[in-house]
Amino acid sequence: MARIPRNAEYTKEFNRKLFIRLLRQQNLSRADIARESGLTRAAASLIVDELLSEHILRELPPTIVGRGRAPIPLSVCEDAYYAAGIYWNRTGCRAGISNLASRLIAEQSIPLDQIPQGEAAVSLLARTLEDLVLQAGIPREKLLGVGISAPGPLDAEEGKFLNPPQFSAWRDSAIAPLLRQHLQIPVYLENNAGSLAIYNYEKHAAHGLKDFLLLLVDSGVGSGVISGGKLLKSASHFTSELGHVSIRYDGKPCPCGNIGCLETYASIPNLLQEFPTFHSWREIIDADTPLAHKAIQAEAVYLSAGIATLANLINIQAVLLAGDILYGFETLQAQIHQNIHGRILTHGETPLQILPSICTDGTDLCAACNIVFSRFLSS
Repeated sequence: MARIPRNAEYTKEFNRKLFIRLLRQQNLSRADIARESGLTRAAASLIVDELLSEHILRELPPTIVGRGRAPIPLSVCEDAYYAAGIYWNRTGCRAGISNLASRLIAEQSIPLDQIPQGEAAVSLLARTLEDLVLQAGIPREKLLGVGISAPGPLDAEEGKFLNPPQFSAWRDSAIAPLLRQHLQIPVYLENNAGSLAIYNYEKHAAHGLKDFLLLLVDSGVGSGVISGGKLLKSASHFTSELGHVSIRYDGKPCPCGNIGCLETYASIPNLLQEFPTFHSWREIIDADTPLAHKAIQAEAVYLSAGIATLANLINIQAVLLAGDILYGFETLQAQIHQNIHGRILTHGETPLQILPSICTDGTDLCAACNIVFSRFLSS
């Protein structure tokens, strides 16, 4: 592969964005930034001073750590940049605006039955985002773009839905280019689990978690694999679809065309079909009856089959659970640990961690907005 020449301007811009990425994760001093980036203290300070003068970074009160001069922590200025996001799944759609610190400053829900199809739907989404920008009162030039988080499979590079099960109205729709034409700003598309995986990586990176599977379980089963700090994609830009890996060769047919897919057993609606006494995962967790325990055990068995398959293909440190399945996490966590014990070759001495993903109000929408920041800061 031919080497791409890097000039001084490219290197400077790369380091500027690297500093912003680091400071979005945690506050750091100039010395910390120099150490993390591999630059000299003098070189790092020059770039920091430039970012301070442009009001992209700001200094915080000094941290007293003993004798000598106290280091001055740096953080990003929340209002330096903004991103719009759309989080879309099979049960609803929400749009919002986030600042650089991943704090939502405006949001709006759009009922699915109010979303038309085709060009009319794109126009509705564009109007909604324009209204949110006005509501938030942000300068248009500070809006970096729009991130759309939606069910897969999809082509993130082309910004196009492929054939997501139970999402047929948008099959083969190039949603990102269409919305870009309306708004005249960059629009990026990523699947729900992939966007949540990136968001969780950027929030957990300071704690050394760089290889993990995020498993999103609600109306479907989505997956995003972070490997070496990057979302794992094929040469054709497709991400993992663990929900459509077969866990039973003689199992139920899946709308995707496969047989015995993990999603046909472990998605919440499919689990409730198996246990029709219950109407939600929350009800199962709260019931504390023999039948509820059986349902939890069944879910753990299904998820463990998918987790063990992936963990034997890709060396991961942890599995992060996301979505409706997070309710009653500790109960399910114990069951999964029990079911995967001894089934993963690379974790003989170090058990695979089963952890909750970040779960606060608006996390899914923040993850959609974060698609924009992630693309901008890595470009």
